[in-house]
Amino acid sequence: MTADSPKPTPTRLIIVCCHSIWLGGPTNGHDEAEWALAPFQHGEVPTFIEHIKVGLRILDEQPDSLLVFAGGPTKRERTERCEGESYLALAAANAYFSFPISPNFITHERDSTDSYQNILFSLLLFRSITMAYPTHITVISHQFKRDRFLDLHVRAMRWPSNEMTYIGLDPPESVTSRKELEEGERAKGYGPWKEALYGVGGLLGGKRLSRGWKVERVEEILGNFEGEEREMIRGLLGWKGGKDGKEVYPGQLPWDQIRTGC
Repeated sequence: MTADSPKPTPTRLIIVCCHSIWLGGPTNGHDEAEWALAPFQHGEVPTFIEHIKVGLRILDEQPDSLLVFAGGPTKRERTERCEGESYLALAAANAYFSFPISPNFITHERDSTDSYQNILFSLLLFRSITMAYPTHITVISHQFKRDRFLDLHVRAMRWPSNEMTYIGLDPPESVTSRKELEEGERAKGYGPWKEALYGVGGLLGGKRLSRGWKVERVEEILGNFEGEEREMIRGLLGWKGGKDGKEVYPGQLPWDQIRTGC
């Protein structure tokens, strides 16, 4: 597909989960001094850029897609810029790394503060833009988070697992060892998410608050929906996992028909 080719209506969703914020600068993101990095993220900028490139490549290969860079303004002490907005700006500053794609099929999500919100809010954004739900979702993030997404997040939002593709890219061993990544994920990622499937309360709830999540945003997100669909989504957004935090949301969801093939 070339940038001048006729553009189909998107039916597939590509999500790049963002992990930091590019602040802007003359190297177009290649110097980590231009990023609002956490101490443990030094050396990871090339990996973040590779995530962006993979998203652009898939968009080029699958022109019936919408690419969403997902992540909110998680570092307000340094900038009001959203993670997703900054990734999109970096892609544009680098001429989309020479992929012949249309910027009209790229956007960013501005509310999510964790991996579950990344995919759920991007799904809802896709619906608000295209007036339909995607037939397939491709998620791009770190490889060490694969099980968290495919075992836990997909189950929590009741998305059909056969309509989710996960592409994981980790920083090289010279930056962070595989052992360190996997131990960190068990302690701070998969482990806590397994116990609190919807990220509410405790460690995960605290992370959301520290990253700027405000429950008032729910009503703004719901403003894009009406009637029965709005109430279905409200139910999911308000669900806390039942008595033990592990119960899957039992109510009807707008994308249930994708699972049943109706």
